[in-house]
Amino acid sequence: MVELYSIAYYILIAAVLIIGIIIYLKMAEKWSIIDQPNSRSSHLVVTKRGGGIIYLIALVIYMISSNFNMPSIIICGLLLGIMGFIDDVKNLDFKIKLIFQCLTIGYFLSTGSYNGLEWYLLILMFFLIISCVNILNFMDGINGLTILYSLSFLISFYIINAHIIAFTDSNFLLIVILSNLIIGYFNIRKKAVCFLGDVGAITMGFIYAVLTITLILKTNSLSPLILFLVYFLDSGWTIVERLLAKENIFHPHRKHLYQLLVNEYKLSHLFVASIYFSIQALINITWLLNYEKDLSPIILISIFGIFSVIFLLTKKILNKKLDLT
Repeated sequence: MVELYSIAYYILIAAVLIIGIIIYLKMAEKWSIIDQPNSRSSHLVVTKRGGGIIYLIALVIYMISSNFNMPSIIICGLLLGIMGFIDDVKNLDFKIKLIFQCLTIGYFLSTGSYNGLEWYLLILMFFLIISCVNILNFMDGINGLTILYSLSFLISFYIINAHIIAFTDSNFLLIVILSNLIIGYFNIRKKAVCFLGDVGAITMGFIYAVLTITLILKTNSLSPLILFLVYFLDSGWTIVERLLAKENIFHPHRKHLYQLLVNEYKLSHLFVASIYFSIQALINITWLLNYEKDLSPIILISIFGIFSVIFLLTKKILNKKLDLT
């Protein structure tokens, strides 16, 4: 009976999410909430944006069904997501977005859950959250990439929570995973029905960062950072590359590795998204199978270093081939 109740519960949630996103897509079409292709984008056709609003619906569903459990996470996730949605509609100035993000994240860290932590830990947590929020936003540029990549760490979090160490509410993870699968139907295709938009990328970045911090504090280990390795590498090293070139890192560009593969080497969006997902999934599986062997900071830095060399060499070779053609 309990299993039947659980199945019916998630079927009902899926139905609400599906109805919600269908209604939104009709509204987006009516009000022209669209993404116009430009010289910096990796898509060629006008596409609805803001599909990531499904994550906000998921947060509201969880809030109601859990009797307002994890209030600070839900409230701040909704605030950041709403700001992202306004940006999808109005194209806000980046400074305004950054100030709002800082204020919201600052409020989140001031809640009771983190009161006993040292000030320097709070600063590190602040920079981790704001970095993840913007990294996911920067990397959300081709069909399927962010949704597939998000599944890699969300499923990993669920496995850890259910079978290794409980650190959050499994119901929360399942609802977010379910929303990700549903929006994936509209985005993981050759011609996407909609993009996640800032509302989706920012909300998911916040969810990842908070879950990672929670797990780090629970286990007293930095190992969970490995669940975001591929995005850290592509985004981090691309920022370094642009800083060295004295470019404004907040302006749109086409220098990420995934953009190079799609725009210059003409590989399909879904193929490149699958490569990113597969590499991160293999890393996650390897880590989960060896979870009891905690990764010390030195080992973690070494792993990041090795993968950085591989990443930089790959990008250098690909760029060199383009120069020769």
